Amino acid sequence: MRAVLFDRYGDPDVLTEAELPAPEPGPGRISVDVTHAGVNFAEVMFRRGQIPVGLPHVPGLEVTGTVRAVGEGVTGLRPGQRVAALTLDGGGYAEVVLARADLTVVLEGPRAIADPALAAAFPCNVPVALGLLESAARLLPGESVLVLAAAGGVGTAAAQLARRAGASLVLGAVSTATKAEYAAGFGYDEVVRYEALAELVADRTGGRGVDVVLDSVGGEQRAAAAGLLAPLGRQLIFGDAAQQDAPVQPDHLWFGSRALVGYNIGDLAHRAPALVRGHLERAAELVAAGDVRVDFTEFALADAAEAHRILTDRSSTGKLVLRVNG
Repeated sequence: MRAVLFDRYGDPDVLTEAELPAPEPGPGRISVDVTHAGVNFAEVMFRRGQIPVGLPHVPGLEVTGTVRAVGEGVTGLRPGQRVAALTLDGGGYAEVVLARADLTVVLEGPRAIADPALAAAFPCNVPVALGLLESAARLLPGESVLVLAAAGGVGTAAAQLARRAGASLVLGAVSTATKAEYAAGFGYDEVVRYEALAELVADRTGGRGVDVVLDSVGGEQRAAAAGLLAPLGRQLIFGDAAQQDAPVQPDHLWFGSRALVGYNIGDLAHRAPALVRGHLERAAELVAAGDVRVDFTEFALADAAEAHRILTDRSSTGKLVLRVNG
């Protein structure tokens, strides 16, 4: 089968095409003939060695396609069914990938998503946005939300979901004016560049601060956002695009009556799989119904390095998807 992999850490050029044997599913697993695979910033972090993975590694945390084969003990799935799956061990940038049966949803009935590229664009970002707001932040109606990286795949989904959950104020922050204009179409009350964020929050909250911050950026923006929290506010950490992690000083949390909460869908898939599956199922239904809009840009599998380059330089908006077959 055709695949894109990296056998050393580095810039996007370490991604190369290769021919590999198609994997066979073991117990509790299925194999999927992949039509499209989503591209995520976590895969950039894997590629550059920020999060070490075994080498060589085929990236790809989410796919859509048809069931190729089912392993022992799998029920409710059969060859030929259209599915979307979380492939959190990687492998999605390939013509065939293994997926856990419990992290796979059939695209039928209320979860029928006709566009295969769209079906590959939601399995990571929309469930993560649901998990952040509902399970980690425990957002209450009337609370306020600030999203860093507001124009990205998680950010655009989170704005829509926060609004559906009854948030009274949804603010976003981005790196460029072009991204601010793009993100504004996803339900934010206002989106500004990072340098204008402190003034915006002070103005829109009367100096109180925001109740929830969603932060995948890290670095100086993480430190700045911590100072924008309302009393008992929660800053949710789910990435480190800036590659500038800093030690946590717990005394600062209780001195300021605020919380720092981590969210990692890969960890939860192992330790709370039913929670992740529930978010995946609901995400499919929301996207199928048009209640959450997912905007995406499609690349050929051979252009995976270019997709990574765009993610790395932070010029992307919405979701990036690779066309593997079809």
